[in-house]
Amino acid sequence: MPTEGGALTGVAISATLHCLTGCAIGEVAGMIIGTAAGLSNGTTIVISIVLAFLFGYTLTSMPLLRAGLALGAVIPIALASDTLSIATMEIVDNVIMLTIPGALHAGLGDLLFWGSLAFALVIAGAFAVPVNRWLIARGKGHAVVHETGIHGGPPVRVVAIVAAVAFVFGSTVLIAEALTNEDEAGMHMEGAMAGDAHGEGAMAADAHEEGAMAEHGSGAEAVRGLAATESGMTLALADASVAAGQPSRLSFTIVDESGTPVEDFDVVHERRMHLILVRRDLSGFQHLPPRLAADGTWTVPLTVDAPGSYRVFADFSRDGAPVTLASDLFVDGPADYRPLPAPTGEANAGGGYRVELAGGRAAAGSETELEFTVTRHGEPVSVQPYIGTGGHLVALREGDLAFLHVHPVSEQAPPAGEPISFETEFPSPGSYRLFLQFKDRGEVHTAAFTQRVG
Repeated sequence: MPTEGGALTGVAISATLHCLTGCAIGEVAGMIIGTAAGLSNGTTIVISIVLAFLFGYTLTSMPLLRAGLALGAVIPIALASDTLSIATMEIVDNVIMLTIPGALHAGLGDLLFWGSLAFALVIAGAFAVPVNRWLIARGKGHAVVHETGIHGGPPVRVVAIVAAVAFVFGSTVLIAEALTNEDEAGMHMEGAMAGDAHGEGAMAADAHEEGAMAEHGSGAEAVRGLAATESGMTLALADASVAAGQPSRLSFTIVDESGTPVEDFDVVHERRMHLILVRRDLSGFQHLPPRLAADGTWTVPLTVDAPGSYRVFADFSRDGAPVTLASDLFVDGPADYRPLPAPTGEANAGGGYRVELAGGRAAAGSETELEFTVTRHGEPVSVQPYIGTGGHLVALREGDLAFLHVHPVSEQAPPAGEPISFETEFPSPGSYRLFLQFKDRGEVHTAAFTQRVG
């Protein structure tokens, strides 16, 4: 084995790439498990570290075992070869993942998650090269494997190419994220000033909510989203107004009674937070996927076309308890509020999709099953799973925009021609607006219905 110069560096790079392969497999698997299960940062990191060592040792051990070495002889070789190298990579990798805002909280479908992870793994490998070089020069580390004359694992050249691609991908994602955050910071400064101007309007809105709760009496207890504060938590918008028709960024935090941002949320329907936006006349519905940053701030791109007063619903679960907080968002300009459309059993979802709502007359206080059948150009559609179920349904009450909790009858997407079924209990007589979302051919469509409740 070389002990100095470029030859030693080459062997150290080769050893690091072999070690990085097992480390990356375990780290990616651990991050996916922790993120998909909604585990805490600490638990996710522990799982990732354990799997990284497990896969790292395994990739070193398998060629030795296949060559006939006894397990008792292989274990000390694997430990001596990989332990310090993997430990170095794990420390660097997880520190980077914790440092990048929102990386660990980003979902598996978010480029920020994969870009951060790719970047962190490559940088961690770079830090491990001098460590391996130092060990090999002293006849330790990967030199122990070389003494056996037995090598395995993927080709070093292939791993190097993959690492180079991962570095370019991760760097591109993080640069784009940094540029986006700079624009967002400027909008927050302007939004803070604008938010003060709407303070009196927010107080009036709270008074309206209290009146609505009193008006509906006990029925209001069955609904959520009537106030910005509930269960010791408050929805705080960074900016209470946006410009009509212009791309912007909506930011908010969920704070506890001490004003500290809340960060531990349960995963429900594949998300920690469901953000709903709708205008006061129950038009302009949007279901948005916000992203949580390291400082506890949620952000999401937003464009609102029509001026008016909108209601923002933050729907989430914490410690198994569902919570829906709501606050007002103002879009400057003359608002053309329209009456609620008349009830109909069929709705156009665009793109040739039609949705039929089946069911009898709904009565307040009684469980009601809502069945939606989707067709495209007259042919039955077998919808794809959307956020973990066959469809997503939001029900809002006319007037106070109370948010109803609607349960899917089955978590599975129904076969073609079969309805997407939900169960709910309307708390009071009146009119409600139902917003059904379903997925087909990779795209999400929305159908809106008016439901009269007797």
